[in-house]
Amino acid sequence: MSAHAVDVVVVGAGAAGLSALKQLDRAGYKALCLEARGRIGGRVHTRIDPLSPAPIELGAEFIHGRSPEIWDVVRSHELRVHDIAESAVRIEKGKIRQSEDGWELIDEVIEDMRRAAKKGPDKSFSAFLELSSHSEDAKRLAMSYVEGFNAAHGELISVRSLAQDAEAADEIDGDRSFRFADGYRRLIGEIAAGIDGLREKLRVNSIVERIDWSEGSARVRFRSRVTNGTDTLQAGCVIVTVPLGALGAITFEPAPGEILEAARKLEFGQVMRAVFRFREGFWEGREELAQAGFLLSDEEFFPTWWTTRPLHAPVLVGWSAGPHADGMLDLPRAEILSMAVADLARISGTRKGRINELLEAAYFHNWHADPFARGAYSYVPVGGLSAREQLARPMKGTLYFAGEATELNGHSATVHGAIASGKRAAKQILERCR
Repeated sequence: MSAHAVDVVVVGAGAAGLSALKQLDRAGYKALCLEARGRIGGRVHTRIDPLSPAPIELGAEFIHGRSPEIWDVVRSHELRVHDIAESAVRIEKGKIRQSEDGWELIDEVIEDMRRAAKKGPDKSFSAFLELSSHSEDAKRLAMSYVEGFNAAHGELISVRSLAQDAEAADEIDGDRSFRFADGYRRLIGEIAAGIDGLREKLRVNSIVERIDWSEGSARVRFRSRVTNGTDTLQAGCVIVTVPLGALGAITFEPAPGEILEAARKLEFGQVMRAVFRFREGFWEGREELAQAGFLLSDEEFFPTWWTTRPLHAPVLVGWSAGPHADGMLDLPRAEILSMAVADLARISGTRKGRINELLEAAYFHNWHADPFARGAYSYVPVGGLSAREQLARPMKGTLYFAGEATELNGHSATVHGAIASGKRAAKQILERCR
């Protein structure tokens, strides 16, 4: 075991870690990023299928609104994006509902929730719905949306946090959503490309196992996934950007009690997503589904599906989050995909056998089983609104934490929130050293 000295060690090469590394590098710091995976990007995970007109996103997919963290990169590097088609079709018990627009019903409930969040003590979204006067149909639809979008449990998630997120979204045109035409990996690639000599400042396949620290000094021990050998880095400070689900895999000595306590106050949601490429877009044979951007159903496991519109491609994404995903967390890949096909068959009114005949490729990444994630993204339970601020607070000018769970301005659980948190952690170090 040998020791090497740097100014800053950044743990994790996702959107937050790379953004922090870029800021520190430009400020002249000697910083080194350690990434456990063999790739960069973290929970951004784009696969390119040469037979698919659309990139295959196994992690983050949507650009939510027009945040400067993403759109400054889009404009400066002329990245191509699509304004997505959000037209939604509602399907219950396999039948298409001819009723009010689903998004309008959801918006009405969310607006009411935002007003209610300003009154009295914090409460869960479930508790809010119980006291509201909305129709049972609107309540079911809103619950499905909140649990699906936030990868949350309705009986846990805080309405004050939801209201804060909604207000933050308003400031960046959050009602608009976009996709990268060439995949989210382009954004990650451009951030990384802005770091001079990246290959010397980034080590992939390097699992951080232990951080021994005191004020102004840290020793970071990591293990190579290639050789299984260990090495140590000596640094003045460390920025930890791993997801909340993977934070417990790192041993800290001494334990940063305030940070770990804050992490325990937050919840870390679960998501299963299946991406299917077909020989043809069979669902387009039904007039009601031909122009759909989203299919919103009451299926048990994969209730939400979306197409690649406005890009025309025979690709569907199945989404299962929160309580819908709970029953699949420890199942094998084949069984999960089979459950997705069964739900899609009922939603589309197509025989399961026919769907399997048309299916040419299935893509899936189990983020719950991924040891470097252990889930999807964070959300705030009732009474936990201050936890993000605690997580973002430096420990004795030596330990800093970044990542979407530490974002303070209502943009947690997003890529732009992760980028902002990485920049914030780097700024904290620069201001301390000044």
